[in-house]
Amino acid sequence: MADIKALLKDARKLIDEKNFKEAQDCCKNILRKDKQNYFGLVLLGKSLQDSDQAPLAYQKAIASKPDHALAWHGLANYYERKEDYSNKVKLIAIYTEMLNLQMEEEKTIEIILKLGQLGITLKSKESLNCLANYLTKDLANTLFQTAEKQFVELLKADIPCDLETIPVILNVLHKIYSEDPRDNLEILQAKVIIQKPNFASAVEEIIHLNFFPSNVLLREWLCKQLCIKYVEKMSFCEFNVEEHIDTISEGIMNSKYPSLLRSMMCYDRGLYLEAYKQCVPLVNYHEADVTEATFIIKCTIMLKKWSVTQKLATNFMTKVKDQQFAIMLKRFLFLSLMKQQKWKQAINSAKDIAIDSMEPSELASLAECYMEADESADHILKHLETTDYYKKLQALLLLKQGEYGEVVKLLEGSNSPVDVFYIGKAYWELKQYDQCLINLLKAAKLNPDHADTFLYLGHFYHHHKSDLEKAKKCYEKAHSLNTINTNIAKELSEIYAKLQQKDADFELLNELIKNTSAIEPWINFRLGLHYLNKREWENAILNFRNVIKLNHNDTTAFECLADAYYSRGSYTSALRAYNRVMTLDPSKSAHCLTRIGHIYSLLTQYEEAISTFEKVFIIEPYSFLALKGIAETWMRVAKKKIEAKIYGSARDCAQYAIDYITKALSKQNQYLCFWKLLADNLMFITKLPDKYAYVYMPQLSKECDSHLEISKKNKLEIFPQAIACYSHIAKQKQQVSSYDLALAYLTFYHETKNVVNCHISFNLTLNCIKERPSVWRNWNLLGKICLAIKKYEIAQHCFIKALLVTRKWSVAKIWCNLGTLYLKLKLYKLSNYCFSRGQSALPSHPQSWIGQGLIAEAIREEEAMDLFRHASRLGYHPESALGYADWVCRTLKNDKYKENSESKYEIEGLYAVPYAIDLVEWYCNFESSNGCAYNIMGILQERYGLLRSAIQSYEKAFKYAEDDHKNKTLLNIGRILVRLEKYDEAIKIFKAITEASFDSTVGLALALYKKGLYEESYSVYDTALHWLSNEDAEKADLLVAMAGIVYMYKGADDAKTLLFHSIQISQKKPTAHSLFAICSLGLIHSDQSLSKLALGELRKYERDSEYGFDIGFLKSYLSVCEDNMDQAIKLLSDCLHDHPSNALLWFCMAQYCLRAATPKAKVASCCAQKALCSAHYGEYDCDFGKILASASIAEHMAGDRIKSLLLAKQGLHMYPNQPEIWASLLFSLLSHKAWMENKPWLLGASGHMRKHLNISRPLGRWVILMEKKLGK
Repeated sequence: MADIKALLKDARKLIDEKNFKEAQDCCKNILRKDKQNYFGLVLLGKSLQDSDQAPLAYQKAIASKPDHALAWHGLANYYERKEDYSNKVKLIAIYTEMLNLQMEEEKTIEIILKLGQLGITLKSKESLNCLANYLTKDLANTLFQTAEKQFVELLKADIPCDLETIPVILNVLHKIYSEDPRDNLEILQAKVIIQKPNFASAVEEIIHLNFFPSNVLLREWLCKQLCIKYVEKMSFCEFNVEEHIDTISEGIMNSKYPSLLRSMMCYDRGLYLEAYKQCVPLVNYHEADVTEATFIIKCTIMLKKWSVTQKLATNFMTKVKDQQFAIMLKRFLFLSLMKQQKWKQAINSAKDIAIDSMEPSELASLAECYMEADESADHILKHLETTDYYKKLQALLLLKQGEYGEVVKLLEGSNSPVDVFYIGKAYWELKQYDQCLINLLKAAKLNPDHADTFLYLGHFYHHHKSDLEKAKKCYEKAHSLNTINTNIAKELSEIYAKLQQKDADFELLNELIKNTSAIEPWINFRLGLHYLNKREWENAILNFRNVIKLNHNDTTAFECLADAYYSRGSYTSALRAYNRVMTLDPSKSAHCLTRIGHIYSLLTQYEEAISTFEKVFIIEPYSFLALKGIAETWMRVAKKKIEAKIYGSARDCAQYAIDYITKALSKQNQYLCFWKLLADNLMFITKLPDKYAYVYMPQLSKECDSHLEISKKNKLEIFPQAIACYSHIAKQKQQVSSYDLALAYLTFYHETKNVVNCHISFNLTLNCIKERPSVWRNWNLLGKICLAIKKYEIAQHCFIKALLVTRKWSVAKIWCNLGTLYLKLKLYKLSNYCFSRGQSALPSHPQSWIGQGLIAEAIREEEAMDLFRHASRLGYHPESALGYADWVCRTLKNDKYKENSESKYEIEGLYAVPYAIDLVEWYCNFESSNGCAYNIMGILQERYGLLRSAIQSYEKAFKYAEDDHKNKTLLNIGRILVRLEKYDEAIKIFKAITEASFDSTVGLALALYKKGLYEESYSVYDTALHWLSNEDAEKADLLVAMAGIVYMYKGADDAKTLLFHSIQISQKKPTAHSLFAICSLGLIHSDQSLSKLALGELRKYERDSEYGFDIGFLKSYLSVCEDNMDQAIKLLSDCLHDHPSNALLWFCMAQYCLRAATPKAKVASCCAQKALCSAHYGEYDCDFGKILASASIAEHMAGDRIKSLLLAKQGLHMYPNQPEIWASLLFSLLSHKAWMENKPWLLGASGHMRKHLNISRPLGRWVILMEKKLGK
C-alpha cells in the first residue's frame, strides 16, 4: 500500500513537471498492482493528455467510483479542449452527470455556466432539458439563481424543446415568474407553449394566459409567429385567426406584423390583390427576411405579376444569407422568367438549381423554355419520361417543328386541357377551323384559366368570323388570365381600335407599361397616339422617343414625334424631326414642309416660312394646308407692318394673303376656315388708312371657278364682302348669328353712320346672347352697340353682365368700356373707378390710361399729359396720340416751362416734340381730313426745325380747316415763309388773312421789312401800333422796330426820337429792347454818353438770365471800341460770374482772348470748350460750328496742333456747311508738312469754300491770300 502511495506521489510530481512519459509508466506500475486504483486511472488519463486513450482511463475511473467528481472533471477537461461538434455534444452529457454529484458550490456554478454557454452555442435541447430538471431540485439560492439565468438565456436563444420536457420547462418558468414577474418571462412561456404539437390549441392557450392582454410585446410576437407559420404551411393550421385577430392586435394596430397578419388573412380568403396592397409598404426591401419576402413574392405569383416577381426575387437574392432561402428565391426567379416567356433568361437562372432537386412541374417548365428558345431539351426530357408531362412536351416540340398532323395523332383522345388546346392550335394552323373551334371550346371548358386557349378563340372570331365583339370578349378573357403576354394585348388593342373604344385601349396600354418590363415599340407608339389625341404632349413625346430608341429609322414614329413637338411648342425640336422624316421618306415631303412652314411662321421667320410653303406648291399646287399656312403667314407679316406703321406694305401683305385664300376657295369652297381667313383679312384692310383701304379680288361665289374676273374694291365695298363671308360661315354652321358677323356690322356702322347696320348688329348680338349667354364678349359687344345708339341704361347693364361672366384676362376691356360710358355721361368718379379697375386688371391695356387722361383733361389736371404719353407707349390709339400732342403744344406755349424742372424734363428729357410729331403723323394717316391735327403737326415740326415739313402740314391744315380757323392757319404759313426767306409769298399769305390781328399785322410788317420795302413796313407797324396793340410793352417793342426801319432810310436822329418815345411809353421800367437799341445806336455813332446812359438803365436787367449775354456784350464792347481789350475781358468776366452757364458769354470771352494784345490762346480754347459744354446742356441758340472753329484756332495758337486738328475734323463731320469750320481745318493743316505737299487737296477745299459756302468778306480775303501762298 505504501508503494502505491509513493508511486501516486511520484506520478503527480512528474505530471506537474510535465514529464508525461515517465508519469504514464509510473501510473501503469500502479495499475499493475491495483487495476481499479481510482487515482492511478485519473493520473493516467491526465498524463495521456489529448490522446484517444485518455477518455478510456477516465471512464474506468468513473466506473470504479461514479460518485467521485475528480474523474468527471478530468473527462470534461479533455473534451473541452476538443473543437469538433461530436465531442462538444459529449460534454453536455458529462455536465449533466456532474450536476448530480456532490461538489463544491463554486465548481457546480462553473459547470452550470459551461452547460448554459455550450447549449447556446450548439442550440442543444439537452442542455435546456438538463437545466430544467436541475431547477426542479431543492437548490441553494446561489445555485438556483445561476441555473435560472442560464435556463432563461437558453430559452431566449430560441432552442427548441422536447415535447416530453415542455411541461417541466413551463413549471420551472411558472416558478421563476411567480417569484419575479417579468415581461420577457411571459414571452418565454409563450415560446415554449407554441412548440406544442397542436398549433391551434397552443395559440389559444397563449391567448388565454392571464398576462396576455397586458403584454404588448407578447401580442406582437404572437402576430409574428402566426405570420411565420402561415408562410411555412400556407395556412393557419386550423387556428381561427378571424375570431381572435382583434384580441391579438389590440394596441398594436400600427405595427408591422399585425398588418402583415391581416394581409395574410386576405390572402387566405383569396383576396390576393388586397393582400398585396397591404403588404407592399410593410416589407423591408433592404433585408431578405424569409417571411416577408416569401409572402410578397407569393402574392405576386397569385396575381400573375411576373415582372414584379422577377424584380423582388432579384432584389432579395442580392441580400440573402440563408442558402436554403437563396435556392427558393432562384426557383421564384425561374418561374417568373418562364411565365414572362423570357426563355433564355429562365434557362440561365435554372442553371443554379440542381436538376435532381427540381419538381417534375419545374422540369417540364424548364423543358418548355428550351423548346421555345429553339434549344435541345433532351437532357431534361429524359427525367420526365415516366411522367404525364412527357407527351405534352412532345406535342409542343412537334408544334414548334410544324408537324401539326403528328400533333393531332399524338394527342387524339386525350382529355387533358393542354392536350386539347394543342390539338385546337394544330387544327388552326391546318386551317380546319370547325375542328379548331370544337377543340378550343372544349379546352376552355376543361380549363377556363388557360390564356392561350382564349387567345386562339379570339383569333378564330377575329380573323375567320370577323365577329369583333366575340373576339374582344375572348381577348379580354385571355388578357385577364395573362396580363403580360404582349401578343394577347396587341390583338386586344387592335380590336379596341377597330371598335373605337379609345378609353379601354388607353387603359390596356397603360397597364402593359406598368406590368411589362421589356416594353415593345408598338405599345409606346399606340400610347403616344392616345396622348396626342388627349393633348398630353409631354407623355406623347416620351412614348414616341422610346419607339425611336429601338428603331432609329421608324418614319412614322418620327413624324408623330414631330407633330407632338409642334403641338407642345418645341418648334426647334419639331424642325429637326420633320427634316429627319423627309430624309427617311421623301414621299412625305409635302406634309413635312407644310409643318415646317407653319413653324417658321410661328417663330416669326416669315421669309423662310413663305419660301417653304412655295416649295410645297411645287409638289402640290393646291395643297390646302400650305395655302392656309402661307395666308396666315402673310397676315402675320401684315400685322407686323402695322405695328411699324408701314401701312402700304401691310396692305400689300394682306393682298397676298387674300390671293392665296381665293385660290383655295376657287378649288374647294367647303372649308370654312378659308372663309373665316378671308373675312378677317378683309376686316383687317378696312382698319388701314383710307388711301390703303382697297383690295383686288374676284366676286365671291358659291361655285368653284378659278377664272372669275378680279376687280378693285374700296373700303365701303369691302365691308359687304366680309359680311358675306361671315354670313356664309354662320349658315354652314346652322347658326342664326355669330359674334364676328355682328362685330362686322357694327364696324360698318361706324364707317358709314348708317343706323340700319347698327340695328342689324344689335339683333345679331341678341341672338348670340340667346345661344350662348355665358360668353362675355357677346354682352360686351351689345354694350358697345347700345353705347353707339345712346341706350345708356342697357349699355351699363350689358357691361356689368359681361363682368359677371368673364374671366380675369378680359376684364380690362369691359371695365374700360364701362368707364367710357360713365365718361360720356360726365360721371367722372364712377368713370375713374372703372378705369382704375381696368388698369389693375391689365396694366398694359392702353384704353384704361387714355380714359384716365380724358378725365384729367376734363377736370384740368396736369397729369393728363403723362397719362396720354404712357398710353401711347403701350400702343397707338388716336385719342392718346392727339391728346398727347395737344398737351405738348400747350406746354410749349408757356415760354416759362423751362423754369420748371419737371416740365422741362417732360419736353426735352423725354423728347416730347419728335415723339408727338410721330403720333400726330400716324393719326393723320387715318384722319387725313382733320385740319386741327395737321395744324398741331405743323406747330410741332416748326418747333423742331422741320420748316419745309411744317409748311406742308400747315397747307393741309388750311385745306381741311373750317372757315373760322383758316386765318390762324394762314398766319402759321406766313411765319414759316418768312423764316424760309420766301418774303413775296409770305406777304401774299399775310394779306390773304381776312381778319387782321396783332400777330398777322406784325408778321406782314416783318415780311415787308425783310423784302426791303421799308416804308410799307413802317406803315404796317404804325397801323399795329395805333390800332392793334394794347399793352405798353408791345407798343415799346413796335417803336423799336419802327426806329430800326427809320434808321435804314432817314437816319439816326429820327430813329433816336422813336427810341426815346418807346422809353416814355413805359416810364416805370423801359423795356430791355428799347435800351439795347439806344445803346447800339450810341456805339455805332460813337456817342458814348448815350451808350452809357442806356447801360445804366440796363442794370435793372443784369440779373435776368434772358438778357445776360446782351448786357455783357454791350458793356464789354464799349471798351473794345476804346481799344481797351483788357477792360472788356474784365467786364465780361463780371457778367460770367452772374451767368456762369451762358454759352454765348463764354464764346464771346474766347473771341476777346484771341484778339487781346497778347493773345491768351489757351484760355480762349478753354472758354470755347466751356461754351460748347454750356450750349449742349443749356437753352441757348448758339452757333456750334463757330464755337468749334474758335476752339480749334485757339488750340493751334496755344501750340497743341494735334488737338486743334481733331477739333476741326470733329466740327467738319458735324457741320459740313459751316465755312468757319473749313477755315479752321485749313488753318490747322497749313502747319503740317505732309499736307503742304498735298496742295491740290488744300486748293480744292478752298475752292469749295468760295463756290459752295456762304462766307463773309474777311474770310473770303483770307482764303484768297492762302491760295496765293499755296500757289507759289
